[in-house]
Amino acid sequence: MQMRIIKDNYVLKLLIIATLTGLLYGCQKRDPFQPKATEESADVVFGWYKFIERVQFRATTQPVVLLNHRNFGFIGVGLYESVRPGIKGAVSFSSKLYQMPTMPSTQVGRDYLWNASANAALASMFKQFLTGLTDAHKASIDSMENANNNRFKLSISDDVLTRSQAFGRSIATAIYNWSTTDNFNFSSVGYIFPPATPSSYVLTPPNFASPVGPFLKDSRPFMVYSLNAIAPPPAVPYSEAYSSQFFAEAKEVYDIGKILTTGQKAIADWWADVGGPGVGLSAPYHQFSIITWVLENRRVKLAQAAEMYAKAGIVVKDGPFIVWRAKYQYNLLRPITYIQRHIDASFQSYLITPPYPEYLSGIVSVYAPALQVLIREFGDIPVTDNAYGWRGSAPRQYSSLSQLIQEVADSRIYAGIHYRFTQNATVKLGKELGNIIADINLSESAKH
Repeated sequence: MQMRIIKDNYVLKLLIIATLTGLLYGCQKRDPFQPKATEESADVVFGWYKFIERVQFRATTQPVVLLNHRNFGFIGVGLYESVRPGIKGAVSFSSKLYQMPTMPSTQVGRDYLWNASANAALASMFKQFLTGLTDAHKASIDSMENANNNRFKLSISDDVLTRSQAFGRSIATAIYNWSTTDNFNFSSVGYIFPPATPSSYVLTPPNFASPVGPFLKDSRPFMVYSLNAIAPPPAVPYSEAYSSQFFAEAKEVYDIGKILTTGQKAIADWWADVGGPGVGLSAPYHQFSIITWVLENRRVKLAQAAEMYAKAGIVVKDGPFIVWRAKYQYNLLRPITYIQRHIDASFQSYLITPPYPEYLSGIVSVYAPALQVLIREFGDIPVTDNAYGWRGSAPRQYSSLSQLIQEVADSRIYAGIHYRFTQNATVKLGKELGNIIADINLSESAKH
């Protein structure tokens, strides 16, 4: 009996020692152990998109809209590439996008934390791509990156962290180097207006600013599709006859503008992101705040979030590419020009008309396809837009993403700067573009 008790005590001690050893080992940093990107949280990425909005929107010199859209296109694709090796069976966008080079590879058989890779890639790309950043802004980006790294260090080895950071930065460098060859030019230097006709665009009051983006068509889009995507001509033929549909379209803008309600003004202002530094959001932060809201509320993991930001990035580069080509192809005059000539010479639009031709709509070219990508992924879900919650503005609620797209389109009619046929055509084209982008298959099976 005594021998049995001694034996039982010995076994019990071994069990205790084994348990304690296991607990201690479990608390140690170890390599390899990392989850895949399909299992990692996307909170770090959500935090970055919110953080960089706060950094840039207070800049005294606000970023140029078309340039910032283009830059966030590359940033989104780079984010995906920084986590792509952690997605089982995923392929690089280099096999899908026009003239995109092969991306750097990970070390075979070594472990990575994909959030750490994304963290390093985003910090690097934000500093390389975003304009108007002061030394203080760049220091805040470094602080954000380091704060994330300090959290990572609590659960991973230094080797894994260093390796993950190096990979993310290598992707950022490759993406930036690729971006320098896209021939992007938003200026109008050297642009010559085509021979004038009654329907031709002319510079608009009150600033009569030079046209923006006539050479955007000469840049490189992300997709081969965009190279050849042709916008249809305006559905309403130009006419100055009082009985014509074109006159009726202009008269609608005029009539709405003359009795603009408080609600319509609020919608026009909400989507114009007006107010200047620290008051209105810089493009493309408003649409990305909606995308982030949807992804957070759907509780998506890192892999899915990276793909959604990448596809939204393709939207904000290729949407304007297609639309600005159409603007200068059709060279249609703005409502304020037509109305002052043929309806009321004293008419002023609620918002200042942007300096480029009428057809198609710039704002719809980014919202319609981006939200269509979300519709394809999650369905036509209800959405809350709380882009201005930080300044005390109540959020706007929508029963569906489609309803939000329509309000964006209507906002420019209330503002007095677009005809309804322009908005309708751009919504249709934008949804088609969104479907093309949503259909980009990033699984290994798509190669065969």
